[in-house]
Amino acid sequence: MKIRSRGIIRSRFTIRSRFTIRSRFTIRSRVKIRRSIDVAKLYLSDDRGSLSILIITLFLLLLVFSFATVNVSDAFLAKRQLINIGEVAITDAAHTLSLTRYYSGDRTADDALGDGSVFRVPIDCNSAAINFESAMNSMRLRGQSVALNAWNCVNDEVTATISAQIAPAVVLPLGMNSSTEMISASISATSIIGGSR
Repeated sequence: MKIRSRGIIRSRFTIRSRFTIRSRFTIRSRVKIRRSIDVAKLYLSDDRGSLSILIITLFLLLLVFSFATVNVSDAFLAKRQLINIGEVAITDAAHTLSLTRYYSGDRTADDALGDGSVFRVPIDCNSAAINFESAMNSMRLRGQSVALNAWNCVNDEVTATISAQIAPAVVLPLGMNSSTEMISASISATSIIGGSR
């Protein structure tokens, strides 16, 4: 019996010690896992810093929106400058007199008074087109040449469509805008009232 008791004691001692080692390992690993899960829950449920991310995102959106607004207003200003350039040239072209029509009496009646009693000075369309083209070739919009897209001269009224390319005022990140923008404008002028019939 002594041997058995010793054997039982030994076997119980061995089993208990193995169980104790295993249980300590298992309990410690479970505790570590629970702690890491609790830390993760705390980190995810913590509201600190979420407002700063929202503010930074809104600031970046506001910055991109303001850059786009600056580019749109710059394009509007460039169109206004293009119209001013075109008005100078087309006014000069509208003052090109057709002497043969003027002295022959071939004049266009103007409806300014409603009865057709006044007439406009006749325009020489060929000379007006040459004058307008030469003026456009010498003009520049922000260092870029101005192109003539369309020209029309009918009933002593000249109309033209001109265009130019400009660079954007602010280049947006990630290629959100193009490298150049095409600006076009339509302008027209009539000849001066020359007298009455």
